[in-house]
Amino acid sequence: MRARLIAAALMVLAGADAASAKMMSEKERMRAQAEHLCYNDVQTLCNADIPDETKIAACMKVHRARLSPGCRKVFDAGLK
Repeated sequence: MRARLIAAALMVLAGADAASAKMMSEKERMRAQAEHLCYNDVQTLCNADIPDETKIAACMKVHRARLSPGCRKVFDAGLK
């Protein structure tokens, strides 16, 4: 349950606009990667914000410097 909520929150980082099926599959890939790389970071740094996706994204932004390298890379890519 929590993993699904975290994945949904990370989808916010990947963006919600899917103009084509190709874009959607790329977003799905990015979401899966974000879930894998950021799960522990969210549990450790932003656990109190689960299940609020907006709060999780804000928490991760505040704690960006403390994110694991892989999570930070995916998080930064989602912000662009």
